[in-house]
Amino acid sequence: MLTPEYLQRITEGAEEISSSLHRNIMNMIIERVMNRIARGEDYLLTQTDKWQIKVLQESGELLADIQKEIADKTKKQTKEIQDAFRDAGIKALEWDDAIYLAAGLSPTPLLQSPIMLRILERDYLATAGEWNNFCRTTAEESQRVFINAMDNAYHLVSTGAVSYTQAVRDVINNITDVGLKVNYPTGYRMSIESATMMIVRTGVGQAAADISLKRMEEMEWDTVLVSAHLGARTGNGGMNPGNHLWWQGRFYSRTGKDKRFPDFVKTTGVGTGEGLCGWNCRHSFGSGDGVNNPYEDKKITLADNHRVEELQKKQRAQERRIRDTKRKIQNLQTAVDNCKDDKARFELQNMLDRKAHTLKLQNKRYSAFCEENDLREYAERLKVAKWDRQQAMKTAGAARRYENIKNMGTKKM
Repeated sequence: MLTPEYLQRITEGAEEISSSLHRNIMNMIIERVMNRIARGEDYLLTQTDKWQIKVLQESGELLADIQKEIADKTKKQTKEIQDAFRDAGIKALEWDDAIYLAAGLSPTPLLQSPIMLRILERDYLATAGEWNNFCRTTAEESQRVFINAMDNAYHLVSTGAVSYTQAVRDVINNITDVGLKVNYPTGYRMSIESATMMIVRTGVGQAAADISLKRMEEMEWDTVLVSAHLGARTGNGGMNPGNHLWWQGRFYSRTGKDKRFPDFVKTTGVGTGEGLCGWNCRHSFGSGDGVNNPYEDKKITLADNHRVEELQKKQRAQERRIRDTKRKIQNLQTAVDNCKDDKARFELQNMLDRKAHTLKLQNKRYSAFCEENDLREYAERLKVAKWDRQQAMKTAGAARRYENIKNMGTKKM
């Protein structure tokens, strides 16, 4: 059995690699955009055919560079996911095997069991394959972002719709706002980091479930204990697998034959996306003795769970906004550093300063929210790749600059 805290942390290494990939790809896109449009209006308004040829050439080069970057990160990510699955498998069976040993049984250690290792490998390969798939689509999306940005800039300036400086500002603003997202067939979109977190946590949870169930079959063990935690999702509130609060922290019968306990599969929906060990689920399970339930003394009421569930949703929303703002600041910094036109660079710097001020306010609100609601601040959830001490100091300076200019304007009024 894996703890909710373990499943919360298990994705950190994979998220960090994905965040670095995201940052590097955005840098590549913005550097090329600025190289094309940020040298001045005369440079931008070359002959249409010549402009289009250059854009297409550079989009091909960009795609090649991004594919190289993805290949490099894939090597690191593959090992990270593999290590996460192996560690999770060992941890999951520690609980189970203690129950079996106490009952006088002799389970084979995970790393000495070909069957268990094959299950882990199967689930690991499925998760790594999913990561590879959305990385490939990310490369194509990156190329589209670049070409669309170039087309938009050329159209705005050539038709006289906006000034050259405004066009540069609008294009960079659009790129930073949209960013790079993983697109799902349902139409849902999420960042590379969030998508990685979801597939790794879900994959690890499912792998732990698969080997725990296999071990129970080997040991002919029927009693299952499911973990519990505050803030469990409640779905529609009904007595169904989507309401994790309803089924958590209880004993079950794996086969449904032991009438002392509810049927494990029917009640929890294990193996389905909405149920136990499904999408982004932090619950786990293991063998139980039907008597000793560590969750029994920690009865979680509906009111307490609902309060924590809602607070956690709000906290995660604030954390996402802070990460998003940091990425936008990094994108704007890349644009400023690569802008050759003085007027355009001045406008971009103003955008950066304003965004830095927004980040300062968001950080204050986040700290106040956590303090008011007795929540732990998760500094690790606020991290983005390449946000180092130097970047933090630059951003703090930009926020002060914005505040000074704003205060001067207020005094004049």
